[in-house]
Amino acid sequence: MKILLFVSSHCPHCPAAEQIVKKVVPDYYDHGLSLKKIRMKTKEGKKRSLEYNIRATPTTLILDDKGNEIKRMVGVVSEDNLRASIEKLLGLRESFLSRIFGGKK
Repeated sequence: MKILLFVSSHCPHCPAAEQIVKKVVPDYYDHGLSLKKIRMKTKEGKKRSLEYNIRATPTTLILDDKGNEIKRMVGVVSEDNLRASIEKLLGLRESFLSRIFGGKK
């Protein structure tokens, strides 16, 4: 899985988003998670923002191993929400319903 963080230089919220993502993601490197920051004004940024239809910054995308978007978070995501999303997508966290009604162990 890969996280793409789309940022722009004139965005007042991007530094906070970047700080949270850079704090959380390394905890999951052992599970195959990687991080790429994409600046919107670069050649790659323009191409990727069109490819993934990015309309605002900061935007955090979680992609599967084939590059397909599986989760989109626009704005500054809390550390807890980011961790929960990552853990759920990696299969490290049971869903709420599984915890209540019992699930596969």
